[in-house]
Amino acid sequence: MVRAITFVILVLPVSTLAQFTYTLEQNIAVENAQGKDLGLAFAGGLNAAQFNTMDLNGDGMDDLVLYDRMASKVVTFLAEGNDYIAAPQYEELFPAGVYNWLLLRDYNCDGRKDIFTGDILGIKVYTNMTATAGALAWDQHFFDTGFDGGRSPVLLTENPATKVKVNLQLQFDDLPSINDVDGDGDLDILNIQYAGHTVEFHQNLSVEKNLPCDSLEYTRVTRAWGNFRECFCGEFALNNQECPPNSGGRTQHAGGKSLLAIDLNGDQAQDLLFSEAECDRLFALTNSGSSVSPVINNFSGFPESSPVNFALFPAAYYEDVDFDGKKDLIATPNIFSREFLNSQLKESTWFYKNTGSTASPSFSFVKPDFLQGDMIDVGDNSVPAFADHDGDGDMDLLISSYSSENFTSRLHLFENIGSVSAPAFRLKTDDYLGFSTARYFNVKIQVIDINSDQTNDLVFSATNFDTNTTRIYFLNNQSQTSLNFNGATLQQLDFPITSSENVYFTDVNGDALPDLLAGRSEGNLEYWRNNGVAGAPSFVIEDESFLELATSPMRQNLAVAVADLDTDGKADLIIADQTGKPGIVSDFRNAGSAESLAMRGIVFNATLSTYVSKNLGGRIWPAVVNLFNANKPAVVFGNVLGGIHILRHDEGSSLPEIPQVHIYPNPALKNDVLHIQADRYGIAEIISAAGQQLGHRIALRANEVYQYTLPPLASGLYLLKFTSNNKCHTQRFVIR
Repeated sequence: MVRAITFVILVLPVSTLAQFTYTLEQNIAVENAQGKDLGLAFAGGLNAAQFNTMDLNGDGMDDLVLYDRMASKVVTFLAEGNDYIAAPQYEELFPAGVYNWLLLRDYNCDGRKDIFTGDILGIKVYTNMTATAGALAWDQHFFDTGFDGGRSPVLLTENPATKVKVNLQLQFDDLPSINDVDGDGDLDILNIQYAGHTVEFHQNLSVEKNLPCDSLEYTRVTRAWGNFRECFCGEFALNNQECPPNSGGRTQHAGGKSLLAIDLNGDQAQDLLFSEAECDRLFALTNSGSSVSPVINNFSGFPESSPVNFALFPAAYYEDVDFDGKKDLIATPNIFSREFLNSQLKESTWFYKNTGSTASPSFSFVKPDFLQGDMIDVGDNSVPAFADHDGDGDMDLLISSYSSENFTSRLHLFENIGSVSAPAFRLKTDDYLGFSTARYFNVKIQVIDINSDQTNDLVFSATNFDTNTTRIYFLNNQSQTSLNFNGATLQQLDFPITSSENVYFTDVNGDALPDLLAGRSEGNLEYWRNNGVAGAPSFVIEDESFLELATSPMRQNLAVAVADLDTDGKADLIIADQTGKPGIVSDFRNAGSAESLAMRGIVFNATLSTYVSKNLGGRIWPAVVNLFNANKPAVVFGNVLGGIHILRHDEGSSLPEIPQVHIYPNPALKNDVLHIQADRYGIAEIISAAGQQLGHRIALRANEVYQYTLPPLASGLYLLKFTSNNKCHTQRFVIR
């Protein structure tokens, strides 16, 4: 009979105040499968990035400022030489009010780019107030309503019929063009008529009225700029004509539109690059008139050579991104979420080099993964897990993805070619275990001993392509010290789950069986107790609002992980949701409310010299691992952008040379469960006094209690041999 045991840590240091403070780790070397260094490995991935340039650090060079719609996140890179480096410290320097889209334009002629961004009521503007290099500052611009000194938080335009100023309203998915359309030196706006299919021209009257450059006084000149109408994807009615009969004489789509006014042929008249939400192509509408009197009488897929082709809704941006002084073309999907299984989101930043001039461009396709090709970017929904895949004593990285070009998920294996204290990774395979041939997508992985056989198994949730049902599966590991699934049969757990939900296995109640925490689609966290036996898990609902995380429309994609993050001997809970901003609940088993107790300001921002609540990429999935042979583990996040962020504890110190290994109970009875805990990753085995190996070798994770069922042994003295980083440590224990 196995006695109930309360495990008490007697030797490990205990902090009187849990501290969860981290820095974003960017210096781990990563190579792709061909051995190329990924200089932006942990920048976090990209999916639907809107491209802008501005000088972030005051060095006179234009840096990159992106806004990714799928993560609702600003992403920043510094120009260094003729390359870019990740600069996440600037992301928090942009206003929290940036919403849905971001275009940087200098509207007040001071040489500093200002912010134009979305709002539910139209367009917001933030003035760049930066006075010191590298210290960005913004002030929201308010607009004169024309009534008793009234001020509007969104951009206004005059209705020419009523002479009344009204909001310049956009649909949610619309991306306007904001640049000098009429050639007079101030910023005009082209947008699709609200819920319509013709282009409105809103003229900036600053020059015409001899107003200061920062006036932003607009009037709607026309609702039919260029005299064309979009009928459906790839079909336009020109010269004020109606849509052709095959469209039923009317337009087919009311979805969003993306616009970019650009002079494509050097005639000093603005042409238009156009796409819409249900279209996979980008179209050039050529202006044969002038900037003041535009005439659109031709359209074609663009560019003519290697045309843009996404699953849906491309948008174009015109910025110099290769440091040659000429603006280039970047095309990305302007999507808010994935809609098709075959979306190639790891190749969603198409770069066309300008081989002409900025005034008269000529575009040549270079690559479909600009910036992305230098990152760990598996597409979207990257879920990380760590295990010693090859049994060499360090932790390798596994990442699952949502789906690939053949509609199924892949598992990426990055082998740790460094050491236990200085990790470095190389892509071993992008199709570990041949997942691409299975009929699964939406795969989310965890490595854990699910069936209590002292091996770390591969557990995953997945959606079946043929039935569209989501289930939990596992593959039983055949090795105690590495990952070996040869001959393993795929097994299914009986547990209800939907495609948008997340599960995490951990021992909640201390009975040595893996329980289940489920982040439900309604926003609540459920605790399911494992009431089965070792080798046959079975789950019963224990708490539908665990730690008071009840249903909430503001908390979606709830995902969790459990580990002792501050090495105080008590397990902590990491919680994450669609905001991308993780929280940590100290000693979660004794916490009352996760929402009220969660610490959010945990990531250090060197520019602000403070800890911030940081968006790590929209929907995020956490994992915990000791990557640096430190006394406190790292927290690793995958995200909706397909990338990886590593949070390294900034107060962690190197582990002592001699491992701290603890065994309880000692002495132990023959039928006891032996509790083993080490302060670092390593391999443990039982050795007799005569030096004979007994039982099987087991892999221990840092600071986790491992419950080891003793083999039949005679009473006497035994040794626990612990091997880490090619060094051995032995500790005595007694069986009576």
